[in-house]
Amino acid sequence: MIKRWIYELFLKLLAQANEYKDQLNRKKYDFDKTVIISDTNLIGNVMIGSGTYTNNGCTFSSGDTSKVVIGKYCAIGRYVSITSKGHSLSLPTADEYHVTHNHIEADTIIGDYVWIGDHVFIKHGITVGNYAIIGANAVVTKDVRPFEIVGGVPAKHIRFNTEHYRYTK
Repeated sequence: MIKRWIYELFLKLLAQANEYKDQLNRKKYDFDKTVIISDTNLIGNVMIGSGTYTNNGCTFSSGDTSKVVIGKYCAIGRYVSITSKGHSLSLPTADEYHVTHNHIEADTIIGDYVWIGDHVFIKHGITVGNYAIIGANAVVTKDVRPFEIVGGVPAKHIRFNTEHYRYTK
């Protein structure tokens, strides 16, 4: 009985800590009040449009000279990672001669009304068009066109969402 009480207390404290973190992020990044960021790590220059929501465990990170831009009314699943920086192949890790590694930065842009499934990774320099859908567990290494549905590792074209009421060829 005591173990259950401690467990329930732990869950309440964790929920309060996540809510506090979300409030700090909202204040720091000046998001619209319609943006819902649930237990999401925001690092660097991140912009999120109105009406967008994230689920728990997401990480959005930018480099010093790049940004991550997420459009309005996007639905982002659990444990999604979106970045605008990566390791350079010329020096991907530090070694005995170099204290630090080289990295690449390029803006990552997610359009409006995009649906991103759980456990998706979107690498630096990617543009995802409006109304696109990215299936769960996908690794996005190439641009995604508007209304395109992609999935897999690496993410590949599945089809276009011709059922969407705003779809035009």
